[in-house]
Amino acid sequence: MPIRSDEPYARTRDYDLLHSRIALRFDVERKKVLGEVTHSLAILRDATSTVAFDSVNLTIQSVTVNKATAKFQTTPAKLLVSLPSAAHAGDKFEIDIRYEGKPVKGLYFILPDKDYPERPTQIWSQGESEDTRYYLPTYDYPNDRLTTETILTVPAAWLTVGNGKLVGVTDAPGGMKTWVWRESVPSSTYLITVVAGEFDEVKDSFHGLPLTYYAPKGRGDRLMPNYNRTPAMIDLFNKKIGVDYPWEKYAQVMVDDFVAGGMENSSATTNSANSLKNPKLIPEYPTNEDDLISHELAHQWFGDLVTCKDWGDVWLNEGFATFFEAVWKENHYGREQADYDRWTTGREWFAKTDLYAKPIVRFDFDESEEFDGNAYEKAGLVLYMLRRQIGEQAFWSSVKHYLQVNRDKNVVTADLIRAIEETDHVNVDRFFHDWIFGAGAPRFDLTYNYDEAKHQLSLKVKQTQKTEGRVGLFQVPVDVEITTPSGPKLYPITVSKEAETFPFPADSAPLMVLFDKGGHVLKAADFHKDKRDWLFQLKHASDLSDRADAAVALAKIKNDEEAVAALGNAVGTDKALGVRAAAADALGRVGTSAAAKQLLAALDSNDQPLVRGHIVAGLGWVKNDPSVAAKLEAIAHDDRSWRARAAALQSLGRLKAPNALSVLSAAVTSDSPDGFLRDAALRSLGYLGDDKAVPLLREWSAAGKPIPARNAAIASIARLDKNNRELTQQVASYLSEPRFPIRESAIFALGNRGDVSAIPALEGLLHADDLSIEMVPMIKEQIAKLQKHPAGKDGAQADADDADEEGAQSASAGDRSSVSQRLDKLERLVQEMAERLKSIDSRLPPSKKASD
Repeated sequence: MPIRSDEPYARTRDYDLLHSRIALRFDVERKKVLGEVTHSLAILRDATSTVAFDSVNLTIQSVTVNKATAKFQTTPAKLLVSLPSAAHAGDKFEIDIRYEGKPVKGLYFILPDKDYPERPTQIWSQGESEDTRYYLPTYDYPNDRLTTETILTVPAAWLTVGNGKLVGVTDAPGGMKTWVWRESVPSSTYLITVVAGEFDEVKDSFHGLPLTYYAPKGRGDRLMPNYNRTPAMIDLFNKKIGVDYPWEKYAQVMVDDFVAGGMENSSATTNSANSLKNPKLIPEYPTNEDDLISHELAHQWFGDLVTCKDWGDVWLNEGFATFFEAVWKENHYGREQADYDRWTTGREWFAKTDLYAKPIVRFDFDESEEFDGNAYEKAGLVLYMLRRQIGEQAFWSSVKHYLQVNRDKNVVTADLIRAIEETDHVNVDRFFHDWIFGAGAPRFDLTYNYDEAKHQLSLKVKQTQKTEGRVGLFQVPVDVEITTPSGPKLYPITVSKEAETFPFPADSAPLMVLFDKGGHVLKAADFHKDKRDWLFQLKHASDLSDRADAAVALAKIKNDEEAVAALGNAVGTDKALGVRAAAADALGRVGTSAAAKQLLAALDSNDQPLVRGHIVAGLGWVKNDPSVAAKLEAIAHDDRSWRARAAALQSLGRLKAPNALSVLSAAVTSDSPDGFLRDAALRSLGYLGDDKAVPLLREWSAAGKPIPARNAAIASIARLDKNNRELTQQVASYLSEPRFPIRESAIFALGNRGDVSAIPALEGLLHADDLSIEMVPMIKEQIAKLQKHPAGKDGAQADADDADEEGAQSASAGDRSSVSQRLDKLERLVQEMAERLKSIDSRLPPSKKASD
C-alpha cells in the first residue's frame, strides 16, 4: 500500500531539526538522485537513543553521527539511526547520510522523449504535503523548522533555483557547475525546493530585493507580460500586512507538467508553465494569472513565515492566500472586479455540495482531502467577512500582530483567535464557532410585508439549513437597505435565530428591499419578491452582487417578455462587466428566441472579451433558432475576441448545429494563439455527441500532440459512443501516463463517461505509489460518481447539462491552475450547479414570483 502523505495530527517530536546541508547530483537518464545530507539537530526528549527520519524508496549507503560510523535500519517509510548512547534533552548531533534513489514523487524529471523531443530538460521538487521524503531523508511534517544549504551539481549550461540566497556558482569536473543556495530563515521541510534544468531567466527587483522569473527554455518572452506585476503585489502586501516580505529573494519558476497550479516554497515559488499565457490572449482575461501569482506570493507570509502546525489547520495557509487574491484585485483592478469574483465564488462553493457538512478545521479527512474548497475558497470568504465584522483597522492590526508574535513558528487556529483578542480586545469566539469550527453556511428564506397604516415594513427571516452534525444556526450581522421614493435607508441587524421578524420604519411602500446589501455574507437566500422588485433591483441597486442576484432571479420567471427585456438592457448597459456577464448567463438560462434576440443585440454594444464570451456562451443554450447557429458559425470564423470565437465553437457543439461537425473539424486545424481555438473545438466535439468525431479525437488524444489538445480530446472521447468498451479502455490507458495533466484528464473523463467497467482501473490507480497531492481525492470522487450515476441507470448521465466553460472560466475566483486546467475544473463545477439549479426550478410555482 502507498505511504499516506498527510497525517492529520501533528507528531510528537523527539528532536528539533535545526539545519540541513543538502548536496544533490542527478543521473538524468535513469531519473535518479545521488545525495548527501548533513542534519544538525537537538534532542528534545531524555533517553532518546534512535533518531527517525522519513525516507521512502531511498537506498541508504552510509550514516555517520558526529563523523563516526553509525548503525541504521530502514523500513518502508523510515530511516532509523542509532545514537552512540541514550541522549539527553538539549544534546546536539550532526548526522550525515549518503543515499541514492529513483523518486516516484517529490522530485520529478521532465525530459525530452520520442513523443516530445523538443521539451527542455527540467528537474523540480514538490514537497507538499509530505513528499520531500521521496528524495531526501528528513523530518517530513510541518511542525518543525530549519535553515538549509542546498548544493546542486548540474551540467554547466543549466540553471538552478533553491531556497534563499545564491552564495556562489563554481566549476566542477566533467563539464558541470556547482550552485550553492543558503536559506537563513527557518521554514518547514515541505517548503524545500530544488529546481534545475534548461530555463530562460529574467531578473527584476523591488527596493533591493532580488526578483527572478524562470521559464522553460524558449518561453522567456512570456515572463514579463504575465509576471510583471509582482513588485506591485509585494509593495501592496507589505503595506497591508505591516510586516515586510521576509525572505532574501523571491523567485518564480514555471515548469512543465507541474502536479499543482503553484507551490509556495519559501523564497522560491514553483508554478505551472501553463501560467505563461500567450501575450495575444492576455487582453482577453481581465486579471490574467494574478490569482495564482498573488496567492503564492501571500503564502510567503501565510504558510512559510508562519506555518500551520498540522494539516487540520491548513486553512491558516490556504485561506489567507486565497483572501489575498481578493485584496490584490480590489486594490489593483477595483471593487467591482473583486465583488464579481466574490459573488461567483460564493455560488460555486454552494454548488460543491460535498463541502457543506465539513468544517474548515477538521481532522477526519482522507488523504489530501484537506486541500479542498473549504480550506481555500470558503476560508478566503470567511476572512473577508471577519475583516468586515471587526473593521478594517482592527483586522489589519490583528494580522500584523499574528505574524509578529508567531514569526518563524507553527500555529493552530487558536493562535489567530488569540492575536485578534490581544490586539483589539474583541471576542470572536462565536464567529470562529460558526464559520471555522462549524460547517456549512446559512440558508435564508426571506419575505417582507408593508403595513401602510403603520408605515412599517416587516422582514421575516428564517434559517432553513438542516442543523445536524457540525451545521448549526449562524449569528450573522447584515445590512438591510430599504428604498422608497424618498431614497434608500440602511439598517444594520444581527440574525441569530431559526425564525425572526425585524420591523423597520418606511415612509411609503418600498421600491426595493435588500437583505445583506452588497452580498458580504456567504449564504444562500430565497427572497420571495414580485417581478417588479427584481426589475427595480436589477436597474437601481448600487452594488454588483445585488444586481447580479436580480439577474439570476429574473431568469427564473418563465415566458416573461419584460424580464427578458430587462436582462437584455443589463447586458448592454450595466456599468459593471460582471453584471453584464451575469445577465448574459441569465438570458442563456431563459433559452428562448426572445432571449436570443437580446443576446444578439448585446453583441454590438460589448467589446469586452469577458462579456462577449458570456453572450456567445448564452446563445449556446437557445434551441430551435436557425439564426443563432448561423451567427455562432460566423463568430467562430471571425470575431475580434479569441474568447468569443472559442465560446462560439463550444456553443455550436452544445446546440448540435447542422454544420457543427464540419465547422469544428476545420477549427481543429485552424491557427490561433497556443491552439486556443483548436482546443475549444476538440472539447466541443464531445458536446456535439456525433460518434463520427471519434477518429479525429483519437488522433488528437495520442502522445506527441500538444498536452492541452490531448486533454480536450480525451474529455470529448469519453462523451461519445458510450457503449463502446474499447473507447473506455483507451481512456483508461492514459491513467498510466507519467504526465500529470493527461492522468488528470483521464480520471475525470472516465467519471463523466459513466461506464462502470472503468472502476477497477481507477481503483488500481489508487494503489499506485506515485500519486501527487491532488490526485487521490480526484480518483475517489470519480469512482463514487460512477457508482452513483452509471450510464443508463434511470437515464442519468454523469455529464448531463454541461455549462459553457468560457462563461464558467470568466467567473473563476481563485483557482490556482493554468487557463486550460481552470476550464476543466470549472466545467465540472458548473455541471453540478446546473443540475442543482434545475432541481430548484422544478420546485418553483409557475407564477410571476421567483426566489433567489
